[in-house]
Amino acid sequence: MQKIKAFLFGLFFCLALPMAAQETYIINKDTLQLNREVKGPLSLFWAEEDHNYRYFVQKGNRMVELLNPNGNGQYKEQLLELTADEKIRTQDVLFVLYSLRHFTNTYNSMVQEDYVKNESTKNIKQRIAFFAGLSNNIYTDNPENILVPVAGLEYEFYDPNLAPRHSAFLQLRHSFKGNDYRYTSTQLSINYRFKALYLKHFDIHVDARLASLFYSEETITITNDAGEVVAVKDDSGFTFTTPLSFGIGSDIKVTPNSFITVGYNDIFAIVLDSNGRFPLDFTLGYKYNL
Repeated sequence: MQKIKAFLFGLFFCLALPMAAQETYIINKDTLQLNREVKGPLSLFWAEEDHNYRYFVQKGNRMVELLNPNGNGQYKEQLLELTADEKIRTQDVLFVLYSLRHFTNTYNSMVQEDYVKNESTKNIKQRIAFFAGLSNNIYTDNPENILVPVAGLEYEFYDPNLAPRHSAFLQLRHSFKGNDYRYTSTQLSINYRFKALYLKHFDIHVDARLASLFYSEETITITNDAGEVVAVKDDSGFTFTTPLSFGIGSDIKVTPNSFITVGYNDIFAIVLDSNGRFPLDFTLGYKYNL
């Protein structure tokens, strides 16, 4: 059991390696931390400020911020001016990262014969979270409806530019034994999150557990017709399920890169059958950007 836990924790942290560092630029007397998306004759940069995204292009020693006030498409005129040495369309360029990346790659390929497109440039953001709470494990046999401690880790990743309301995350979660409830499990799951309410300092999201691999151990008592315990059996093993279980939660920003998280988990599942009890699964945690 200890080897299994060590392996899962190791796998989790290997997946949570940080992304490349930002670069610092001074533009119009403003010091900015920019992420370089495309490097070439026409380079593309971006920065995030309170869920708003700013885009910059650099040609030679000239750095220009692309503008789109009230969606008027001014950035298309800016791109047209910067790429006037080639016949390239700007009418269909969208003011989002993937479209601007495609445009700059296309232009660079036209002006530099040996240019290698930067299509594989990573722009996925990552977060890691720690949490703890209490659960009555409604998808297990829990006759006395006992609450037991749970704790775990979470690794979340999402594209803040293309789909800021959507994210996927891996979760490693352990449920501890209680004095009168001899069940424990360690679970590794793949999950989806949708931010139904997405504001500057907090969000309210819906979580869906899509697939889960867990190892469980349980002490089962066998009784006779008189209710007397006649035997005790230990049961353990691995199980893989696609529970399609749902919960809700919130991330509350406390610093520019960290959040307090609250969750009400496993409210109901499409595939799994509950034990008939009211679901009680609450967690509190801390999340930060990598």
